[in-house]
Amino acid sequence: MEQLTQTISNLVGIMLGLVGAVGVGFFIYGAYLYLTASGAPHQMERGKSAMMTAIAGIVLAMVAFGVVEVVMDAVVDPVVDVDVPSPATPTPTPTS
Repeated sequence: MEQLTQTISNLVGIMLGLVGAVGVGFFIYGAYLYLTASGAPHQMERGKSAMMTAIAGIVLAMVAFGVVEVVMDAVVDPVVDVDVPSPATPTPTPTS
């Protein structure tokens, strides 16, 4: 089980790195479009849209990474108290 969780964690880390690199590249592309627009409103809007999409994608990837980590922690090390004592049975009181 330890190897499986480590493998999944490694794969998620690699995918997050790839998504981050693509997101940064897309953000740079959007900034390039915006800076080279020379006042053309359509190209400026395309650049802003590309930058906002890149930021949203990076944030979404980070949230997905957090969700995967929470689920993996819950599956690997569940916080369930199994040793709950059963209710004590009442002891009969002696009668005189």
